[in-house]
Amino acid sequence: MKDETPLKSSLSFENAAELFGVLSTPARLRIIGALCSGEKNVSQLLDLIGLSQPNMSRHLNVLYRAGVVGKRRCGAQIFYRNADVSVVRVCKAVCSLVDQESDAMPDDSKSASGNRAFESGMGRQ
Repeated sequence: MKDETPLKSSLSFENAAELFGVLSTPARLRIIGALCSGEKNVSQLLDLIGLSQPNMSRHLNVLYRAGVVGKRRCGAQIFYRNADVSVVRVCKAVCSLVDQESDAMPDDSKSASGNRAFESGMGRQ
């Protein structure tokens, strides 16, 4: 019988790469972080994150198509929520690791990445 482990591993790597591609922009990470405290409509997300409406819609659409966020319509408004808790855990873990690495760097080499803000939002999940 043929061992299928390499195929499964290959598929896992492809799925992980796809997920990291979806999460590859700070705006999408901010959206996920903002949704950790509960669902929000587009106007609330715009106020919290500061993107233009077309840009916000594009990022929300990418996250929705990937299954990262869910949505529901209430009248004229659309409310978004985190739909995949495993993605939230990945984001929290990666941002925590980046913060730890940043803490270990000298002050003059740190960048203002906003990871602490994301992490604090993620902690409400």
